[in-house]
Amino acid sequence: MRPHSSVEHSVSIITLAVVRVMTACLVAVVGSYLIDDVEGALGAKNEMSLSGVIMCFYWIISTVLSMIGLMTKRVWGAPLACIFMFFGAGVFSLAIPADPLMAGVFTFCLAYFGAVSAIYTRPLAMRDGLYRLSSIISQRDVLDNWLHKYRKPYSHILLTTIVVSLAVYGFQTISGHWISVMAQVIIVVTALISVRFLVLMYRHGDNPTLALLLLSMLVLAVGLRLVWSGVVSEALLFLYLSCLYVYFVIQTPTLKEIGKSFQSVPSLFILISFAGLVVLGTLFLYLPDAAAPGAHITLLDAFFTAISAACVTGLTVVDVNQDFSMFGQLVILIMMQAGGLGIMVLSTFAILLFGGKMGVRTEKTLSEFLSFKGVKSTYQLIIFIVLSTVAIEGIGAAILSYGHLQAGMDLAPAVRLGVFQAVSAFCNAGFSLTGDSLVHLQTSPMMLGCYAGLIILGGLGFVSMFEMIRRVMLGGIRAPLSVQTKIILSMSAVFVVGGGVLIALLEWNSALLHLDYGHKITNSFFQSITLRTAGFHSLDLESFRYPSMVIMLFFMFVGGAPGGTAGGVKVTTFATLIATLPTLIRHDNHVRIFSRTIPMDAVAKGSALIVLSLAVIGLLWFLLLITQPELPPMDLLFEVFSATGTVGLSLGVTESLGGVGRLIVACGMFVGRLGPLTLAIALAHDERSKVSYPRADIMIG
Repeated sequence: MRPHSSVEHSVSIITLAVVRVMTACLVAVVGSYLIDDVEGALGAKNEMSLSGVIMCFYWIISTVLSMIGLMTKRVWGAPLACIFMFFGAGVFSLAIPADPLMAGVFTFCLAYFGAVSAIYTRPLAMRDGLYRLSSIISQRDVLDNWLHKYRKPYSHILLTTIVVSLAVYGFQTISGHWISVMAQVIIVVTALISVRFLVLMYRHGDNPTLALLLLSMLVLAVGLRLVWSGVVSEALLFLYLSCLYVYFVIQTPTLKEIGKSFQSVPSLFILISFAGLVVLGTLFLYLPDAAAPGAHITLLDAFFTAISAACVTGLTVVDVNQDFSMFGQLVILIMMQAGGLGIMVLSTFAILLFGGKMGVRTEKTLSEFLSFKGVKSTYQLIIFIVLSTVAIEGIGAAILSYGHLQAGMDLAPAVRLGVFQAVSAFCNAGFSLTGDSLVHLQTSPMMLGCYAGLIILGGLGFVSMFEMIRRVMLGGIRAPLSVQTKIILSMSAVFVVGGGVLIALLEWNSALLHLDYGHKITNSFFQSITLRTAGFHSLDLESFRYPSMVIMLFFMFVGGAPGGTAGGVKVTTFATLIATLPTLIRHDNHVRIFSRTIPMDAVAKGSALIVLSLAVIGLLWFLLLITQPELPPMDLLFEVFSATGTVGLSLGVTESLGGVGRLIVACGMFVGRLGPLTLAIALAHDERSKVSYPRADIMIG
């Protein structure tokens, strides 16, 4: 190893060790104030006891001594740091019976810090590495040199700052106290350190656009903080720190190898990603400050809400507006957005944004996942998906916010409600911050029209929108629509018009009785649109008659288009099945749609998907009938169709479900979002038989 490389390695290890000690001290001090250990040594939450103060002074003194020992490379520096961290973990472990959530988190953090310090902090060969820092002349690029020396310690600082902001500042666990001020100082210092990196990234990096974007986000967050001390600035600053942390994490070789290994099995990647998103969302929603003042969110409630948001379903066992705080609603909003776009699309976009590149295998996997055969245009499609989502949701939020302002609402609540509802509508999630969904808007055609437009665009699929926009820009002759897009557009029109007419005919003197002629037509077509996975409703569902219920079940089962935010078996699957019937009648071997032949493997997959979906629905309904015998069977069947179709409509039985019933419905939402066929492929082993058996003829029907 060259001398200057040894010195850089020495500096990197020392810096990382010092950062671990500082962050461990910060975690210990903050934890001793947050934990509710009224009968123990730390004291009640927000009221530290005398013994807790003494331990805080011990932790601070130990930190200072450990830092001195590490920086001067004394033999006792690293052992003292490890002893200090493990002692803190032991203290917090004693408080777990009193406050298992907070004490468990801080115990784990300090034990982790102590373990990695004991394993990776080792004696260094060079004694003057720290003091020769100013004389280092690296042969590498300036940005690479900075990342080589400071990526690990700064990633550690970022992660700790994010955790502190979650526990203290961003989630308002403490307000107007010295520990809150300390957290703000830590966040500001972390952000200032990042400015140096962003400058280097802009001057010497391969992605100056990302550097400008992050710097603009930081400036906007600080500006909002100065003029408006609100949750928007806090959330923006938290997002900025999180983006930086993601950037540093994806630079690790291990993560890159893991990402490559998942490229060959995208269905497994989607399964694990959605499961991880649900777990993460559950933990966030279970935090005490995710609940509104006076409300109590159980772990099962948090899990059910998280899986409903990630799977963009909308079924809830609590009132999102009344039982969740603004932070909890923000978590639900983020999960809806991530679940609507899809983990694979978001992760690919993040890689592209942070300077990565898609290989041929990645592009091929994504094109298959999105049902898009233009592999060369996959990059354009990913960018289009993200940008179109932001644009459509932004326009929808503006229209809805204006409508709320016209109704007499103040600016801040109107914007907050408009943004949440627009994201929920475009992602076909069905979550609403109004207690009656959209019943209060049944006489407002403009607002219902905006919701309907967002739902339709989200349900059409990004590939279809991409093709239509490209057709407009290039001209119809040079950019013809694919058969898939033609099927989606024609079937969507049939379902919207046919459903609206049927609902109007069946409910004219029932659910629509109290409305005038124009509003009857408007609400009939809106109900037809929202049935196919959106989950909003402008009419009282319990007033619908049973024939209309049957239509609702069918619409929820079919769903929307593939490659979008909608659920169900998809209209392309249903169209393929319908096109198969004339083929069977003619004894033909080819299924044709729009003068094109559909491959038989697509027909087989469609048939398998429908069979598996019906089997899942039947199994879940059977389990609910056994575990929830006190609830009406028809209502339970409606609940199962709504969950597996990721629709979110309910006849009012969701909150009445017991613990087992809620878990059954949660499984239905998860399977419905991933798709039974995708789930089966992800969990199955590739064991193709190499033996060819003789043909056997059997009678069908």
